[in-house]
Amino acid sequence: MARGLRLVTNRRNVAALLRSPETRRVIEGKTREIEAAATRAAEPDAGQFRTDLTVEARRVRGAVIGDYATSDPEESRRALLRGLEGGRT
Repeated sequence: MARGLRLVTNRRNVAALLRSPETRRVIEGKTREIEAAATRAAEPDAGQFRTDLTVEARRVRGAVIGDYATSDPEESRRALLRGLEGGRT
């Protein structure tokens, strides 16, 4: 009988990776790419997005928030989704 591969993670190493400066740079870079792509994808005279980068005790977190130029939540959502598509590599 063949045995499958068993992956055992080391929580301490995973936690260190999630807080490392290299991980922060990658998350910050990707967050900025998504923000720029969402801004390009927004309607003309729109595209006011906010980027939030936070280093927490257990991880680094990045977010692109809203399209503050529109009061239509659906348009904001569509621009963010187009930004996510544009931020893929």
